[in-house]
Amino acid sequence: LAQVRKLVGGPGHRASLFLVLTCPGLAWQPPILPMRAVLLCLAAAWGAQVTSNTTIHGPHLISDDQEGLLQYGAVASTDVGAGAAGDAIAAGAADAAADAGIGGSGRTKGAPRRSADEIRREHGRHQAWMRSLVRQHNAWFGRSKKTYQARVRAVRRKHAKAIAAAKRQYHHKLRVLKIRRSRALKRVACRFRARNRRYQGRWRRRLTRAARRRARRGRSGRRRTKRGRVFLSKMTKPRRNRFVGTVRASKSYQVSFKIRPHGTRRGWSNVLQFMTRGQGAVRRIPAVWFYSRSTRLHIRAGRRGNWGDGCDPGQRLPKRKTTKVTIRVAYGRMDVFYNRRLVCRSRNYRHPTVPKKRVKVYVSDPWYPRASARVGQVVYRPLGRVVRRIRRGAKLMVRRTKPLRRNKYVGAVRAAKSYKVSFNIKPWGTGHGWRNVLHFTTGRNRSRLPGVWFFSRTSRLHIRAGRRGSWNDGCDPRKHLPRHRTTKVTIRVAYGRMDVFYNRRLVCRSRNYRHPTVPKKRVKVYVSDPWYPRASARVGQVVYRPLGRVVRRIR
Repeated sequence: LAQVRKLVGGPGHRASLFLVLTCPGLAWQPPILPMRAVLLCLAAAWGAQVTSNTTIHGPHLISDDQEGLLQYGAVASTDVGAGAAGDAIAAGAADAAADAGIGGSGRTKGAPRRSADEIRREHGRHQAWMRSLVRQHNAWFGRSKKTYQARVRAVRRKHAKAIAAAKRQYHHKLRVLKIRRSRALKRVACRFRARNRRYQGRWRRRLTRAARRRARRGRSGRRRTKRGRVFLSKMTKPRRNRFVGTVRASKSYQVSFKIRPHGTRRGWSNVLQFMTRGQGAVRRIPAVWFYSRSTRLHIRAGRRGNWGDGCDPGQRLPKRKTTKVTIRVAYGRMDVFYNRRLVCRSRNYRHPTVPKKRVKVYVSDPWYPRASARVGQVVYRPLGRVVRRIRRGAKLMVRRTKPLRRNKYVGAVRAAKSYKVSFNIKPWGTGHGWRNVLHFTTGRNRSRLPGVWFFSRTSRLHIRAGRRGSWNDGCDPRKHLPRHRTTKVTIRVAYGRMDVFYNRRLVCRSRNYRHPTVPKKRVKVYVSDPWYPRASARVGQVVYRPLGRVVRRIR
């Protein structure tokens, strides 16, 4: 390119015009031009420079015989030129050839004549030189292109390796972070569940309705509701040995179902049975039958000491009418309801049967004929920890039934003029001397609001409560409490008297409490107090309820 610029930069304006018109891309795209066009331009430029008497030094482009090149430039300029510019350039090339002694009529005087063979050989030599130059140019251009592409590929491979390494490192760190996060979340969830048992309920409330429906379905696809586990949703006929699922048993539970009898059978006919096998016997938790040739229900549920205990309502179910039956085992008893109406109660379920393994549900069981009825909406609802309902304004001091312990302080209450104290007690023995059960006091032994003791070597209660004029007045029921059985004792100070009840039955009354003692400061509660030995009994559900303003009843 430097040699071309030297040739073009001379005073020969015709060569410059020829290069601009013939090779417009030479100034800015030299690799794209064909090599033949470049050589033709160079040959034409050489002829123009010779015409203007300019000395040219081109080590790569000038051969030993300049006349042959001039002749080739004249021929090339004649072939390439077109129009006025081409004619001018061709004329310049012809003049340069005539001055150099190439051609017929324009030969220089005194110049030696060259034969056609010499000219042809010289022309062939120049053609071979031009071919070698073209080959060198193509080889250099191809080699440089290959080198550039190889460098590009190498850089791309290098960057690809670096990017792949960065990706692997990122994914590894992300996987480690995910594992750590999942473990941390599991630990937090375990701690939260251990501290707060209501987590599951809150979690379910936050779910959408669709997710809530999916969460209610158990492993066997049975639907779950807030009221318990549903086994049969539609009203269907019982089928012998029809297994509908399993459930986890609970100490306190409620079983409800709808039944529409349409006939009777001879002998026992089974409706449904929650059962499990253990120690060679069948445990019923619970089971329901029809009496022979009747629609009266026979309901059984196991308990400690009797696996066949239960409750049989006296009312019969109406035929071809749907009745909702609810069986509830809680609060130490079994209650049976027909359409939310109590029809039967048994108080023998202080310790109901609670198997460790899952309970099977049959509608009906494989041992008895099926009942002539349609059954649906069978729901088992575990009640969990059952707490007796406390009325508004009352204060629960002791919840669970536990053995008494001397000098056990359980809280304080605000005293009232009219009040009621109730508690459950289960004595198992006696002791010599006064034995304290509970004591409401302001801090002294003579402050009794009220206080309860056992007489020496007996289970008879000694109840004291202070009043105006006597700090040790009270009422002593004659009836002794039965051992190993729970009795609910209620002490009521109101209407100017003290009344004592055993299981809602009046056993003692004193009419001296027109003005009972009402201390201004809070009253401490002990179960039992620090001044007397404890009684041999278990006490629970201690409730203090202020009655407020009491109006005497008018007959």
